[in-house]
Amino acid sequence: MTKTVLISGANGYFGGIACQDFAANGWRVLTATRKPGADVAIDLDRPQAFAQQTLETPVDLFVHAAAAHDVTCREQPYRSLWRNVAGTRAALDFCVNNDIPKFVYLSTFHVFGRPKGVIDETTTPLPLNDYGLTHLQAEEYVQLYRRQGKIQGLVLRPSNFFGIPADIDACNRWTLTPLGFCREAVELRKIVLRSPGYQKRNFISVWDICETIRSTVDEIDRLSLLHVPGPDTISIRQLAQLVEHSMRTRCGEAIAIVIPDGEPTEAEFHYTSDRIDEFFQPQRHIADFIDEFCEKLYERTQK
Repeated sequence: MTKTVLISGANGYFGGIACQDFAANGWRVLTATRKPGADVAIDLDRPQAFAQQTLETPVDLFVHAAAAHDVTCREQPYRSLWRNVAGTRAALDFCVNNDIPKFVYLSTFHVFGRPKGVIDETTTPLPLNDYGLTHLQAEEYVQLYRRQGKIQGLVLRPSNFFGIPADIDACNRWTLTPLGFCREAVELRKIVLRSPGYQKRNFISVWDICETIRSTVDEIDRLSLLHVPGPDTISIRQLAQLVEHSMRTRCGEAIAIVIPDGEPTEAEFHYTSDRIDEFFQPQRHIADFIDEFCEKLYERTQK
């Protein structure tokens, strides 16, 4: 029997890819956005109105991916607090009011601020900005509703995710380093780092996150928190070098990488999970994404 998923933030970067991926894997996909034509109209600036809506179509799973991202949190902290925390409570109440039994909240690795050492599900979060803090506070609402028996809720903490945008022309997340580097390389023929680039990041594909959700959906009653690390942990300068290699070997274009002088300043870390191997092993590599995305962006410039 076909399952139905309702994805909030369906017109966003993650949500757009997730809608395509769930549909490709046989799910019926409903969308929740503020744009006209959505199955559920949501406005995180008006959480109470969102929570009180009714939905006639039965839904098996709500994936809550609508939130203020890091740039918005930095530029509009009060509004972001409202959207991320009150908005998540509204999403939970919407599920309770509409008998949606399962809820997955897309949180972030950035609840850990400056990571150090081994980071798993037992590590205590220590956010250093509004982006991490508001996600952590939203996580607590998921766990509260779970303890109260109102919903089967799961908090996912992916690392830095990547994927081909569902609509490149409408993409507004070029501040994400993998996307931004690829676009700079194609449009400017160079990548300019703002730091020496020794800081490392773990990268996970959106497709692997979606497969993790599908692999755990029947186990949410016994699973409240799950880290979703990717197979690659590399430095920002290594990421730029991957883009340079892709442009040279796949597109036939030489680009420059401009890196300021400096020494490493961030601690080493290993982002991991004690439980993900029970369900799914993320396997898509950032290098393959960069090859595909650089080629796609480059081809668009040749038309």
